Amino acid sequence: IARAIDYIHLGDIFQANIAQRFLTDLPAETRPYDVYRRLRRISSAPFAAFLNCGKGRAVISASPERFLSLGPGGVIETRPIKGTRPRGVTTDEDRALAAALIASEKDRAENLMIVDLLRNDLSRVARIGSVRVSKLFELETFARVHHLVSEVQADIAEGLDAVDLLRATFPGGSITGAPKIRAM
Repeated sequence: IARAIDYIHLGDIFQANIAQRFLTDLPAETRPYDVYRRLRRISSAPFAAFLNCGKGRAVISASPERFLSLGPGGVIETRPIKGTRPRGVTTDEDRALAAALIASEKDRAENLMIVDLLRNDLSRVARIGSVRVSKLFELETFARVHHLVSEVQADIAEGLDAVDLLRATFPGGSITGAPKIRAM
């Protein structure tokens, strides 16, 4: 954390996302897929995955964020999330928290920074002139939180595929910070 703060003070990075990995050993009678199913019951995250790695190892993931999709006709889409508020207890409090998120200059600046980073990443594999911001600073509401979401689209360049797209963009900017390489 101290190194990230130093980089920010030096102007080397604008934002860093300090991540944490969670590892656990499950009791012998607990199957990893059962843990995933429980997570899906309590989480409304639209992007979830279970990956059985074999040898008793598995990856369980649930996220509200679409990192990448490559759709019909070669349309690339990424939907970064930057900006989150909890849901309110009352309807009035919930509306106030959502409005505060939409109006937050800090959250909008962070969101825009990542949108710009992703535009740059997509331009490496996109047909020239096709990168576009199709949604900017839209509120998305989930069971427990409000998120500020944007959407960047592009058309993949002729001769390139999903592997090229992943190489050009992984890991996602909303996970790393900006500029991406230095933030990592």
